[in-house]
Amino acid sequence: MAAPFKCDEKVTIEQLVGEPDPVYGTETKTWVPMLVRYWANVQDELPSRAETTKNGLGKSVQRTRLRMQGAHTVTGDMRVILHSRGDRVMQIIAGPALLDDRVHTEFQLEGYANG
Repeated sequence: MAAPFKCDEKVTIEQLVGEPDPVYGTETKTWVPMLVRYWANVQDELPSRAETTKNGLGKSVQRTRLRMQGAHTVTGDMRVILHSRGDRVMQIIAGPALLDDRVHTEFQLEGYANG
């Protein structure tokens, strides 16, 4: 049995969709919302060597765990917008993983910040 958790933050799941350009016929890709302002549990991972400097450019990586109920259509090639954290955009790097209760799904997210 999975440990109980609160779904107390809102997220939006977006899917990359390609459409042909009406003038040139080339494919244009846009992010289309799939689940809008969906309740989820968002938990940051503790930072461990998350900040690096390469060629004078600082980069920090933030990893987050996302748990949702009934999100069986979400796949790893989608992205997530965390609304409670300033509309932060994060990519899905792992998952979906079905939890023990067979109702909730867990994903691993990753976001970047330069500075």
